[in-house]
Amino acid sequence: MRRLFIFVLFSIAALANAQTNLQPGFNLFTPDEDVQIGQQSAISVEQQLPLLNDTQIDAYVDRIGQRLAAKAGGYPYHYYFKVVNASDINAFALPGGYVYVVRGTIENVHNEGELAGVMAHEIAHVALRHGTHQISKTFIADAGLTILTGITLRAGGLLPAVIVDRVGGLGLNATFLKYSREAESDADVRGSQILAAAGYSPEDMINFFRMLDKADPGKRTSFLDDHPAPADRIARIQKEAALLHVTNTATENVAQLEAIQEKVNTYGPARSMKQIQEAVESASKSKNAQQGVEPASVTIEAPSTELKTYTSRTGAYRVSYPANWQVHESATTGVIIAPPGGLRGEDLMYGAVIDHYAPINHSAADTTLRSATDDLVETIVASCRYLQLVGRSGPAQVAGAPSLTVVLRGTNPKTGFDERVTVVTRELSDTNLGFLVFVTPEKDADTYANVLRTMTGSVQINPDRQRAAAGN
Repeated sequence: MRRLFIFVLFSIAALANAQTNLQPGFNLFTPDEDVQIGQQSAISVEQQLPLLNDTQIDAYVDRIGQRLAAKAGGYPYHYYFKVVNASDINAFALPGGYVYVVRGTIENVHNEGELAGVMAHEIAHVALRHGTHQISKTFIADAGLTILTGITLRAGGLLPAVIVDRVGGLGLNATFLKYSREAESDADVRGSQILAAAGYSPEDMINFFRMLDKADPGKRTSFLDDHPAPADRIARIQKEAALLHVTNTATENVAQLEAIQEKVNTYGPARSMKQIQEAVESASKSKNAQQGVEPASVTIEAPSTELKTYTSRTGAYRVSYPANWQVHESATTGVIIAPPGGLRGEDLMYGAVIDHYAPINHSAADTTLRSATDDLVETIVASCRYLQLVGRSGPAQVAGAPSLTVVLRGTNPKTGFDERVTVVTRELSDTNLGFLVFVTPEKDADTYANVLRTMTGSVQINPDRQRAAAGN
């Protein structure tokens, strides 16, 4: 009997551990930096998004959120829950534990379990550190136009502030919240685990997706756009529920929800997130137009016809550049090469950024040179909203492999320069993309065209070192 009892205990423990084991991905940031980034981003978000700020509604959402957060696992973040006064069926989370439920979600769910389902999904994004994981993969692409990256910024305590400056406020929708399909699937899985551990049911998340699939398309926002199909998400959650060996009975608790929904309705119609964002952007443009920005005064020495060669610290690539230009290495594989005076503080006015980029919207199976390039350009434009695509060319060849060129233009609101940004991309041996971003004022673009051709024509790639660098 004793042996049977021990065996039964062992079997129960094995079943409890049968759930999918998910681990946070590659991350340049510490959990404490997640909190810093989340805090500063929350300030920016709340300056632009209207919060409902109703004590009764906030307390209801916080009660559900804290119950779920107690089972989130991972780093012990302190979680904050707030309600955005917008009509969309949506929710989002910032790094470090800041979770926002959009009012339209509360208005459209049928029971407490459906609301808990969407909140558990967002908590899972925080616990798995998806926000700063995304930033880690795209940081140089986002910030490489204007700042140095890595150890220098971290040592000076500037890294979280720089990130918020580049992708803060509503721009978060394009960066922090633009998760890959794999990340969304992982959040579904971890969210279903959190639901079960907190006394809800994975069926609650399934019912949320069923409700969302039938809802007014104008209210669905990004919860279905570019994400796995609802049927696929439901099937994956059902598979996880079977591993968890928990009830598939949905959580009702409708009485309190109905009281909260009645309270929400007393506030009258809400604008959509799109309408709010358009109003914010319009106000920002009007403010910039009123203030006016005088172009920065800068004198740059003509590029030398003599060349030097830069070899990346990993040995992944080498490139030639004018001998009178300076090299500014990042802590990773990236480099900024610019003439004296071309890099002023955080603003690159003349020069080139070279690095590799991991696409965030494509899996390894469906990534092409074109799709990866489009992904990179979308990321740059999302964080440098003044830029617009004005042309593209290719395919051509850089270092013996297919390449594409994309040209962007716009007036940099910080420098006042009418800026040309040329993005040259090249296939690498993995799913990453090699890129060279060349920046000059538009008035000097033709003068520096030969420098760009020389640099791209001189690039040499070491495939073995490149693979090793991409894996770090």
